[in-house]
Amino acid sequence: MFATCLLAVSPGGRAQDCNNWTNMHLRGTYTMAGSGWIDLSKLDAGLPTGTVPMSWVGANTMDGKGGGAGWVSLNAGGIQVTIELVNKTYAVKADCSVEESFYMKIKELGKTIGPAYRLVVIGGSPGALELHGIFLGGGPGTPVDLFTARRISMN
Repeated sequence: MFATCLLAVSPGGRAQDCNNWTNMHLRGTYTMAGSGWIDLSKLDAGLPTGTVPMSWVGANTMDGKGGGAGWVSLNAGGIQVTIELVNKTYAVKADCSVEESFYMKIKELGKTIGPAYRLVVIGGSPGALELHGIFLGGGPGTPVDLFTARRISMN
């Protein structure tokens, strides 16, 4: 009981307060990785239909003003795809969530799709910032995944 009371009043035991956070607090470069499911035919009619597992790694930047860019290397059902994240926007909310949107420029298909949306939650501290999120699919077969991004630089 005593330990529970100590946790309740300790900084680590309380919810993070993001009331004073702005887009500038997220400024930096992040490495990220995720996994989930996708129906590749939703990206291009020439690709196989049916939901397949996917995993990906990448990096992105947040400019501190609500914009950014990045890249992703994705493997979906054994098919390798290189994606450039363009026209990215983000907004920090007082509840420690971040709404992101971006377009995906898919090198192998020669096309850009989007906008795509992600819901992100701020974790860690400004010095060791992590973002945890979910890719919000836009209907049956569209990508759904969970990911973690870790800030590696304030640039």
